[in-house]
Amino acid sequence: MTVVVSGSTVSATYRPLRPGFHLYSINLPVGGVDGLGTPTRLGVRGGLRATRPPTSDMPGQLLKLPRLGVILPVYPDGPVTITLPVTHTESSSAQVVVSYGACSTSTCLVPVTDLVIPIQLD
Repeated sequence: MTVVVSGSTVSATYRPLRPGFHLYSINLPVGGVDGLGTPTRLGVRGGLRATRPPTSDMPGQLLKLPRLGVILPVYPDGPVTITLPVTHTESSSAQVVVSYGACSTSTCLVPVTDLVIPIQLD
């Protein structure tokens, strides 16, 4: 994953390390659907404050899992960039907080939840 703070935005590019893996959408509810899935999240704290909800550079799609009886919002296999509009506060340090889950059609990797990335602001 790559995180970039530039002007009034924070962007995170999430790249599944295995071919055929997708990430869950930012539109997946917290806690998933029937407990399945970890939404892709991008947040800030400290010297940054979000001014609007995050957006993604990829269109979401619905993944039907008939054996589990659920439909999950996901992104196409491969990388996705989430962008969060922000404003700077008076603090010179901030944290970017990310969560995500990567899965294929048959396997899910251990999700990352509330990973804190320290950022020094200029």
